[in-house]
Amino acid sequence: MTPEKIRNKFVILDGNAIIHRAYHALPPLTSKKGQMVNAVYGFGTILIRILKELTPTHVVVTFDLAGPTFRHEKYEDYKATRVKADDELYEQIPLIHELVEAFNIPIVEKKGFEADDCIGTLVKKVERGGKTDVVIVTGDLDTLQLVDDHVTVYTMRKGMSDIVEYDRAEVAKRYDSLTPEQVIDFKALKGDASDNIKGVKGIGEKGAIDLLKNFKSLDGIYKAVDSIDADSGKTGASGKTEKIKPATLKKLIDSRKSAYESQELATIVLDVPISRGLKDFIRKPVNEKALLELLQELEFTSLLSRIPGMKNKIVVAKKKNVKIVELGQGDLSGVFGKIEKEDEVGVVLQTTDEGNFLDKEILGLAIVSARNNWYVSAEVKGWEKLLSAKTRYCVHDSKEFVKVLWENGVVEPKNIFDVMIGSYLLHSESRAHGLDALALKYLGEKIEKSDKQASLFGKPKENVVAEAGAVFGIAKHVDKEMEKVLVWGLYEKIEGPLVEVLARMERHGIAIDSGLLASLAKKVDARLGELEKQIHKHAGKDFNVNSSAQLRDILFEDLGLPTQDIKKGKTGYSTAATELAKLKGFHPIIELIEENRELTKLKTTYIDVLPTLTHEKTKRIHTTFNQTVTATGRLSSSEPNMQNIPTRTEEGRKIRDAFVAGSGCTLVVADYSQVELRIVASLANDAGMIEIFEKGEDIHKSTAAKIQGVALDKVTSDMRRKAKEVNFGVLYGMGSFGLAARTGISRAEAQEFIEKYFNAFKGVKKYIDETMDLAKKKGYVETMFGRRRYIQDIGSSNFQVRAAAERMAINHPVQGTAADLMKLAMIEVDKFIIDEKLEDKVKMLLQVHDELVFEVKDSMAEKIAKQIKEIMESVIKLRVPVETDVGIGKSWGAAK
Repeated sequence: MTPEKIRNKFVILDGNAIIHRAYHALPPLTSKKGQMVNAVYGFGTILIRILKELTPTHVVVTFDLAGPTFRHEKYEDYKATRVKADDELYEQIPLIHELVEAFNIPIVEKKGFEADDCIGTLVKKVERGGKTDVVIVTGDLDTLQLVDDHVTVYTMRKGMSDIVEYDRAEVAKRYDSLTPEQVIDFKALKGDASDNIKGVKGIGEKGAIDLLKNFKSLDGIYKAVDSIDADSGKTGASGKTEKIKPATLKKLIDSRKSAYESQELATIVLDVPISRGLKDFIRKPVNEKALLELLQELEFTSLLSRIPGMKNKIVVAKKKNVKIVELGQGDLSGVFGKIEKEDEVGVVLQTTDEGNFLDKEILGLAIVSARNNWYVSAEVKGWEKLLSAKTRYCVHDSKEFVKVLWENGVVEPKNIFDVMIGSYLLHSESRAHGLDALALKYLGEKIEKSDKQASLFGKPKENVVAEAGAVFGIAKHVDKEMEKVLVWGLYEKIEGPLVEVLARMERHGIAIDSGLLASLAKKVDARLGELEKQIHKHAGKDFNVNSSAQLRDILFEDLGLPTQDIKKGKTGYSTAATELAKLKGFHPIIELIEENRELTKLKTTYIDVLPTLTHEKTKRIHTTFNQTVTATGRLSSSEPNMQNIPTRTEEGRKIRDAFVAGSGCTLVVADYSQVELRIVASLANDAGMIEIFEKGEDIHKSTAAKIQGVALDKVTSDMRRKAKEVNFGVLYGMGSFGLAARTGISRAEAQEFIEKYFNAFKGVKKYIDETMDLAKKKGYVETMFGRRRYIQDIGSSNFQVRAAAERMAINHPVQGTAADLMKLAMIEVDKFIIDEKLEDKVKMLLQVHDELVFEVKDSMAEKIAKQIKEIMESVIKLRVPVETDVGIGKSWGAAK
């Protein structure tokens, strides 16, 4: 029996297509030098994924070179309508070249040709003969014409995660039975707006496919055209039986030249003068030194551990001379004495698993100082005394640290410094505050992870000590940076004290009414069924409502809804929520689809999920409050995300009804009233806005009266709605386009509305201008309490990036101050509960937007509600009164 031949796998990456996809898929990301690096990060992510998933034996990356190609020289209009990419994208290309070279991957590019031409030539150049399979990795579909029995196209349909690999069958599926060989002629007929390939004017995707299905090729189509009597639309003397509609016939005749020019432009060249062959693209090991240096310089911590072969090559943080104390009480006195003499130590707990804090058992702890390293088993009697010294205990994620200690009956240290929170205060725009990221950033080290469930009598002890050593080392650097940029006050007054408040809230959890959710699930299912029937009726046929491709065909082809201003991608017009909103009023199917989407999301995110999140022991949901995520300082939450529970619809409001008080208790909800607008009035010192709040008037109604020039009692609900939009829009830098979209008025009316607003509130306009100037001058803005947000892109040449930065600059002092105010209120209310010894009677459970939710003994609800209101309204003094609305009820919804 003949052994099976070894097959090669040659992966060709379309560098430019991947760069563009990564740049637009990822939010702005800058290095410590202030350089935009989102495309570099995205490219690296895709490259690592490709190497891991496709395991190529041969690999190459192709790029376009600057300057015109032969297509530009032959056809002046080629790509003439394409908008020049942002400078921030072009600036990243040299770094991406450097990254590819560090991966030891060859680069192919040729002057006068596009990357696609290099790809086509390489595909045809390799001697396949059944020995080599080729995979083209790209972000667009131009290379589908190269697909054959040994060539596939691996492409990203949306963002960077939605992948499809096109073989012959997948091409036929995408283009309704067309072959790869017909893709060129498909583009010749349909054209390609992105490349300014004109095609045949008036023929779209469906028309092009139908023609090719009937006549096989462009030549076949025009052969039929030449044989048809243009007047009758019937076949001529040749006796052919094929038919072309008169309107289509005229389009084909009028655009013959354009069709063949388009065919030439769309055809990938297969004979670019490239001297290298398959043997030159054999996959080689990465250049470890160059790759490590580059990724560390760019702060791409998360990419390092994902690179095949690199995980064990990275410098690992190690601690020698580990003193293992496992048995015998006498050993601890000496350890405690040494800890007492230290200024600070790094501490890491070793627990039984990585699950919920309620289930964790402490196995031991590592304590590291400048001179000593200890691992102490929890079997040692009195080990907890080691956490009671007067030294400062440096930890990572202090909230989890204290919760685990509490669950195990241990009192937390008096003086804790959390390096994760410190890093967040220094770089709130970053998400890289994990221990791995900080160790790499500050120490240049990769931490060898401890096995939380491993035996205590093995290597894990050293690993836990290494983690504690990293925390100790990181603390030194973070401490100095915090001192330098003056954020220690924020840590000591707000973020540090807040840790225990949040830890208590997470331990308390909140009860839910599973029966109510089950009933709601049935109602939503029934409504979704009704909606689907109505949608199908309007569409005239059944289809998958949740399929964007099928929905696109229904809306824009079958129903013929207008496509003006609708965003269009490679696969056609978008059906995203923002685009559907533009079609409201054109057809009743739009509102039905929107309701279907909202209910589906509600069901899959909350109604079906909430019952599964209750803990077995407590029968309550213990959401996690994230203290180091949002750049503004606002808390976020997860499992579940409490911030995203909708309140606009009846079903959304009923979700809140499912959060209920425990037995013998009532929920008290305290909600800051229009706190952000009150902060705007104070920051801007705007006389008109201050007067409205001092009089206790409805801010939106009064704003409408000022803008419209009418008496307060003449303001209509529609006038108030528009005023509300502009009031809140100001906080987010909304312009006339945004206001027009939100209110349904014309852009000109919106612009006039905004001008009248700023004329009425001159102080607000002055504040916005001064804030913008300050951001440009200093590179950051601050809240009333000194919480900074660095605005690195405020001078960007990219309009979209710059506009986003300007919105951040305006918004941060307002929203950030509101976040600080809420956190201070939480700290003060928590202090009141403890000072009054009310821990068993009053529990703070949730913080959502501007609300706090408490569980209070029934007999005390009225009294506690008043006391909470008084505390929240007296936390800080603004130029206007701070008001809090308080509600009482058995459920969160009822207490609103």
